[in-house]
Amino acid sequence: MRKLVYVRIVHTSADMGSLGEELIQLAISKIGREKWEENQRLIEKFWDELEKEVFQLNLDLEQTRIYQDGLPCEGEMGMKIVRSTAGLGSKNYQIIEKMVAKGARIVATENPELLIEERNLALELLKDSSTAEKEEAKKKYIARKDILLEQRDAYIASRINNTLENEETGILFIGAEHNVIPKLAHDIEVFDLVKH
Repeated sequence: MRKLVYVRIVHTSADMGSLGEELIQLAISKIGREKWEENQRLIEKFWDELEKEVFQLNLDLEQTRIYQDGLPCEGEMGMKIVRSTAGLGSKNYQIIEKMVAKGARIVATENPELLIEERNLALELLKDSSTAEKEEAKKKYIARKDILLEQRDAYIASRINNTLENEETGILFIGAEHNVIPKLAHDIEVFDLVKH
């Protein structure tokens, strides 16, 4: 039997890499610094509670594979991304770092080409440009975002289906807007952390 722990996550600015600072400034301009800081406290609390829940599952980490939203590689390059992002303050990647230290393995979860396309669309939205260019960038983003999400979900599911071995447990850290579960192989038993 193959098992997968499905963990819906809230991304932080540290998870967003080079887009993080621009997204922070955009959020502050829309909702104000006080509301943004309050949201950050709530997100911090979410991650503290989630970390406790994940480690209370008492997974056999030697038999656990980690699948991470936005992570396109594994091995040394994947660990470099994990360590770097954890160092920037990402609670998500700090949890992964702790799990790997106890024997879990990261798996290249995402298609790099899809991630690059999504990032480029986001960069166009954030660029200082004329109103007409911003509108065009917004139309482009809206036209592609749902298709990209669907393609990413299908790819993530295929990675899990093809790499999770019998008697292993996978843990998928995935943004709440994703819907990977229906695309998973039928022999994978899913434990949806949010529903427990």
